[in-house]
Amino acid sequence: MQIERAISGVTTLGPGNRLAIWVNGCYRHCKGCVSKRLQRFEPRNEQNVLTYFDNFDLSTVDGITISGGEPFEQAGDLLFLVKYFKERGIDDILIYSGYTIEELYKKNDENIRQILTEIAVLIDGPYIEEQNNDMGNLKGSGNQRIIFINPAFKNLYDEYYSDARKMQEFQFGNYIVAVGIPTKKYIAEFITD
Repeated sequence: MQIERAISGVTTLGPGNRLAIWVNGCYRHCKGCVSKRLQRFEPRNEQNVLTYFDNFDLSTVDGITISGGEPFEQAGDLLFLVKYFKERGIDDILIYSGYTIEELYKKNDENIRQILTEIAVLIDGPYIEEQNNDMGNLKGSGNQRIIFINPAFKNLYDEYYSDARKMQEFQFGNYIVAVGIPTKKYIAEFITD
């Protein structure tokens, strides 16, 4: 699977202490995307899931957030990844997709259908710059939906979503990675290609 990065200790992309994963590749190319670099497929980032995530201590992880890029462009690998975490006892798996759930079902892909039975939450729909109203800390624009595949997680996410948007910064060597759903002001001041 093409994985750009994974970061533990994320609290700005879902409730609790999360492992956030960003994958490469997206055909949608939404105007104003904050992850333009992740739109490109990067064969050099091809990872073996079993060895890549062996380096992470999952005992401290409350949930997984998978974003990109577009995770469903690698549906077979994404299913393997979801099952990997489920087998390790992590049921709170959130996936961001630029596709609506209806578009995902129309792809008629058995991997996608199975993913949509295994995860807890799907945030669907393309980012629409004009609908970024700086509201809610899980959605980039107002058209996106929080879909509870597993309704048991609804109360937990509803409470989390009511907070204002927040950003975390993680330093890796000479660069900083900002994590979260940025406000328009944050995008204007700090986000670069």
